[in-house]
Amino acid sequence: MVNKTDSNDREPTDKKRRKTTSVTEPSPTKLSKEEIYTSTIAFEEQEAAKRSPEADSKLFHATCDELRKLFDEIATQKKGDGAASEEVKGKIAEKRIEGSLAFVALKKLNRLDKVRIRDGKEALHKEKLRVDSNRLQLQNLLYEADHLRKEVQRCYLFKSQDEEIELVPVEEFYEKAPETISRPEKTKEDEHARRIARLEWELQQRKELDALCKELHSSKAKVGGEIVSKTERLDSLAPRLKKLLEATRPLQEALDMPIEKGWEIQKTVRLLVQPLYMLYANVTAYGEACDALLSTSVQGDEEEARQIELTGNLECESDDEGGDGGEQRESNSRGSYNRRKASKQQDPMRQKRRALVKPHPLSVTIVIRSKEGKESLALCFRYFPSAGFVTAKCSLVDFEVAGVAAGDIMSQESILNELFEDDNGEASPNPKTKFQLQEVGLDMDKFMTIMKEKDLGKPYKWAQELCGIEFVDSGEKFLAASDKWQKTIPTIVKAIRTRWEARLRLYQQVHELETGTVDTTINLEHNNPIRISSTLLQWTALSYAEYAGSGVTTKFIEQSNGNDLYFRAIVTRGSAKLECYICVPCGFPESAPLWSLSLNWNGKHSAADNAAIREMESWTNSLESAKHPKTILSVQLKRAMSCFDIFLETEGPFYSPAEFTQDKTYLKAFRGRARARPFRIASNGSSSVFTQI
Repeated sequence: MVNKTDSNDREPTDKKRRKTTSVTEPSPTKLSKEEIYTSTIAFEEQEAAKRSPEADSKLFHATCDELRKLFDEIATQKKGDGAASEEVKGKIAEKRIEGSLAFVALKKLNRLDKVRIRDGKEALHKEKLRVDSNRLQLQNLLYEADHLRKEVQRCYLFKSQDEEIELVPVEEFYEKAPETISRPEKTKEDEHARRIARLEWELQQRKELDALCKELHSSKAKVGGEIVSKTERLDSLAPRLKKLLEATRPLQEALDMPIEKGWEIQKTVRLLVQPLYMLYANVTAYGEACDALLSTSVQGDEEEARQIELTGNLECESDDEGGDGGEQRESNSRGSYNRRKASKQQDPMRQKRRALVKPHPLSVTIVIRSKEGKESLALCFRYFPSAGFVTAKCSLVDFEVAGVAAGDIMSQESILNELFEDDNGEASPNPKTKFQLQEVGLDMDKFMTIMKEKDLGKPYKWAQELCGIEFVDSGEKFLAASDKWQKTIPTIVKAIRTRWEARLRLYQQVHELETGTVDTTINLEHNNPIRISSTLLQWTALSYAEYAGSGVTTKFIEQSNGNDLYFRAIVTRGSAKLECYICVPCGFPESAPLWSLSLNWNGKHSAADNAAIREMESWTNSLESAKHPKTILSVQLKRAMSCFDIFLETEGPFYSPAEFTQDKTYLKAFRGRARARPFRIASNGSSSVFTQI
């Protein structure tokens, strides 16, 4: 602990000297408060400028250390034993005085620091103003220099109007121009004089050409007058020719020569686009030469087609969600202007989408009449200029569909599917269509859905060949080789006729099976009647999902592409039930129907777990369509029902009580290690007998 004597001995002598000198200084002259404040401020500013900030910083830290030391000493003396004595109190008072003086020194250092900061800010502000002024002056100079540079460049790039005039070459000028204008002795050496001479020669030539133009205009007006007079004369012949045609109509009807009708058809045909024109011309020629039951016609808006032929532009006026094919056109010019203006204001993306599904106003219809009746199949062909392909849409003529299962056979959407291999019309055959769809933000499925909603047909590949369109890379070209038509048209038309007549025969078979008009009680495979004990309970149509989900058609799923026809027949006998799942290929009758069997009797049995059912399926599917083109389904059904009877009659005795008794004639119920059953009908003289396959 430090006593008072020691602390007084450590006090700096300069402080004692400062105290004694302050007492002996003479009293200053009395000044006002404002003068004192002003002089103090000025003095502190001078002192802040003279004194070093680093020295003041060291003095500040020393003063702070001194204060800490005083605080420690005062605290030590207050905690000591003689804290209440007068001597200690006196020392503490002296320490407080010294601390107060240290605080005064700190305040002064703080004021000096504030003065320095204020002076620095003012100096910084002045420097900023100077820099901004210099920068502004620099920007003005740069702008002025850039302006002068542009003016100089503009002067360099200035071109006189005479430089835009295409003058004759110099050699031709000296060769053809008279010497009074060319003046070769002067212009060959003086480029400016040569330029003026060439301009004079150009002016003279243009004056001569202008005179010639006026002469030709007068000659043109004279010829135009002659044309008008001759046109009026020809127009006066039209009423006379019309009266002449009206007078000869009875003769045309008597001779069966509809001359006027042929003329009207030819006028309409000339308005067809090239693919449809080729289709009409070649199919008509083929029908006249090879197929009398084939006819062609042209439908559509002739006026709109005539406008397209004149303007060369197909207006997209149909709505994306459907419509009647375009708004009615107004005849006056103001209405046409408003339509064009509204069309320009539409969304370009929407216009492109409309253009892709906008067909040409004219279409070609081919009607194929069956050879056995009045039923006809009409094919309507439309051409889409933006998409660049042709679609085909079929419809039935003079034919009424009856029945649910039979009606699926005549579905207009699927009747032409798989006419040729891998051709369902479910995608555009034109390679450029995918890029067009990407541009308008559509995919192929959405595009085909729009086509289906608008009922515009399908773009089959054979339809493109029929119209002479061949796609190479991302483009298209129209083929004109005659041998191309001679090869493709007969093949395609015959394929369509074959499909149409095959569907008619298939429709008749399914309709008879659905309505129960087929006699399923007798089997006449060898012209010897054999009674069938089982009964056809139901014949219905199935979807592809129902057919695939039956669980017994797995082996035939890979052979089917989803475009075939699917049916189910239910055969019963007593408590036993036989479910037959039938797949009729699109190419029927080239491919025979495929039968899958499922037996429900004392459990569920199928070809997967029962050899007898597998043998029944194989025997039923062994029939060929070519031998039974009109009765293949009924023959297969009777064979399946006969096999069903044989299975129950051979299997029934093993169960008690016996539900099924033998009423068929067969030699052996089972044969061999495979225990084959007598499913095959064999001729036995005047009767038939069942034997193993």
